[in-house]
Amino acid sequence: MNYSYWEKEYLLANIDYLIVGMGLVGLQSAIGIKEAKPNAKVVVIDKHSWGLGASTRNAGFGCFANVSEILDDLQHDSMENVYATIRKRYNGLQKLRSKFGDAAIGYENIGSIEIFTKENKAYLHKGIDSLQGINTILYTELGLDNVFSFRSNNALPNTIGAIHNAFEGQLNTGKLYETVYQCAQQLGIMLYGGIEVTEWEGDNDILVQTTKDFRLKTKNLILCTNAFTAKLIDEDIVPCRGQVIVSERIENLPCKGPHFYDSGYYYWRDIDQRILLGGARNKDVEGENSYDLVPNDTVLAELKRFMNEQIFGREVAIDYEWSGIMGMGKSNEKQPIVKRLSTNSIVAARLGGMGVALSANVAEEVVGLIYDV
Repeated sequence: MNYSYWEKEYLLANIDYLIVGMGLVGLQSAIGIKEAKPNAKVVVIDKHSWGLGASTRNAGFGCFANVSEILDDLQHDSMENVYATIRKRYNGLQKLRSKFGDAAIGYENIGSIEIFTKENKAYLHKGIDSLQGINTILYTELGLDNVFSFRSNNALPNTIGAIHNAFEGQLNTGKLYETVYQCAQQLGIMLYGGIEVTEWEGDNDILVQTTKDFRLKTKNLILCTNAFTAKLIDEDIVPCRGQVIVSERIENLPCKGPHFYDSGYYYWRDIDQRILLGGARNKDVEGENSYDLVPNDTVLAELKRFMNEQIFGREVAIDYEWSGIMGMGKSNEKQPIVKRLSTNSIVAARLGGMGVALSANVAEEVVGLIYDV
């Protein structure tokens, strides 16, 4: 396809800030830049029609921590880093809610529940023993009193106990993305899908090569491509595919709100009289380190088993199946990458499967880096 004169000389010309990646981080970074510099030409491009990696394919969890994940992370990282990541997630959620409003993004502040069965009974005991210490630290870090509490009763099959987080919730991923996208449009930000970046050169005037054999010129380049960043630059990022299934509509669902099991490898919530279940990536870790948005039969079979046995206690029909791509650290690093690549180029990536919680915070860091120039 040949680009027209109008496309080259007007629609895709004189770009002040070119953002690659139309997900939650890319859109919110563009919004922050445009609000700070209303006269700047801000353009967001993506190889897909919209942010298809994870921003429109996640489970819609407004979550920042569960006890088993915290205990696991402390085995691989310092206490300072673990709680700094939790603080970023929590603060990011508050910024997201404050900016767009709970109603617009479908946010429900109903708490979350981590369940335990006989198979992970030891984790339950470790969690109970650690509750007071974790709650004390989270009060210092977040100003929240008694984040976690133990409850012995739970209606789900095979459950021997549960730990509740009183300050988490769930949201509607479709409403969230639509709200952020419309905000960007209303500010005059140009949003173009179907443009994939392959490489770039220069700094003050950056020439960006695309797969359409067309070069864009911009004064500033910002990569918000999360897992796909590793295809463009050498960073500690690996793609992690996540599978999701959604049940048929069912009256009197067995549970409501966000739930977790096995250190968060299984996660589910209610939506429109259905149960949405994702995860089980630990059943095929190597197979799920993929950029391909295709089903993993091993993982899907495990999710369906879990849905039937652990959530409903009977067989239910599945109406939806899909996958999304998350960006993780190769070495279990969970802190997002937000840094300069050069004077006029920035990368913001590796959201660690917590893009909803971290997106507003990461976007704010991007804008902060631009202010520092």
